[in-house]
Order: sequence, then structure tokens, then C-alpha cells
Amino acid sequence: MNKANVDNIKKTIIKTWKNAWFHLKKSFWKYWLFYFIIFIIAYLITVLTNPNIKELILGLDENLKDDVSGEGYWRSTFFLFKNNWLVCLQILILAFIPIRYLYTLPLISTSAMIGVTLYLVQQVNLNVLYTFGLGFLPHAILELTTFILAACYGSSINKVIIGRLTNLFRKVKKITPSFRRHLKEAFIAFILVITPCIFIAAFIEGFISKFLLNIIVNFSN
Repeated sequence: MNKANVDNIKKTIIKTWKNAWFHLKKSFWKYWLFYFIIFIIAYLITVLTNPNIKELILGLDENLKDDVSGEGYWRSTFFLFKNNWLVCLQILILAFIPIRYLYTLPLISTSAMIGVTLYLVQQVNLNVLYTFGLGFLPHAILELTTFILAACYGSSINKVIIGRLTNLFRKVKKITPSFRRHLKEAFIAFILVITPCIFIAAFIEGFISKFLLNIIVNFSN
């Protein structure tokens, strides 16, 4: 590979990260507020319905106690990476359906699951502050932010598709952005930004967060 090709790759990577930051900063706080609202609603619904979750609680407790020696941490990391990578892919795929904000469904389910998890943590008498502060936040901030980034690119694709469909019924056609350009930007960002960030978040969750959770569980016992 000659120097010109290397320089082009570097320029593409830098341009993609700058473009990703541009997309993210416009909607960062809006999506995090969205996360928070869904989280609170899911938590309150779980508290009010008080479901029979004895088996789930036992399962949560056993999962927190697993891998104390560190065995299986890489397996967990790749499992988490695959799941979260598929969530980002799902967000982009849903964006191709011409229904506004349908692509936010994975974000809603993720936020709701966090609310339910908070309830479970309380039921097994773990310290909520330590469990969420040490076992959740180290990976969740990057993971959820990457979901937001995927949703930002999904939003751009979704807007173009809906705009073009709406144009079919207009007498006076409007100029719509290039679908190919938005699709290309989303694809490159998915490879160069979203995928690496998801892997880093999975590594943090698979190693650091799990290690901290094991300390919390052992300390609680």
C-alpha cells in the first residue's frame, strides 16, 4: 500500500469521525432526555405492577456471581459486542421503513430494560449507587451514545425516504437530499465509528464492569 492510499484512508477516517460528531452533537441531549423518560416510565410501571420476578432475580444474582476468576470474560465481551452491534444494525434497517421515528424502537426497549434492571437490583438488595455507578455507567455511556449515533444516521436516511415518497403526491416537487450520499455516510460511519465504539463498550462491560460487579456482589455477601 503506497503513501497516497494511506493518506486517503486517514482522510476518510478523520472525515467520518468529524461527520459523526456533527450528527451526534445536534441530538445528543435530546436523545438522552428521551432515554431518561423511558427509563423512569419503565421503572414506575415495574414498581406499580410488582410482577412475580423471583426467577429473574435469582438469575440476575447468579450472573453477577459468575466469572469471578475472570474465565469467560472474552466470551462475554464478544457476546455483548454481537448483541449491541445488531442493535445498531437494527436501528439503521428500521430507518428504511417510511414511518417516522420507528427506528427509535431499539432505544426504547434498551431504556425500558434499564428501568426494569434497576428494580431487580433493588430486589436483590444490592447497593444501587455502586451497582449502577460502577457496574453500569462505565460501559453504558459509550454504548447508549453509540446507539444515539446510529439513530442520527437512521434519522437522516428515514427523512430522505419519506421526503421522496411524499414528493410522489406533490404537484410541485421539492428538491430532496441525495439518498445515495446519506446511505454511503451511514455505511462508512457504521464501519469506522459505530463498530469500534460498540466493541470498546463491550470490552468495558465484559471485563471492567463485570469485574466491578463481582466486587460489589462479594462485598454485599
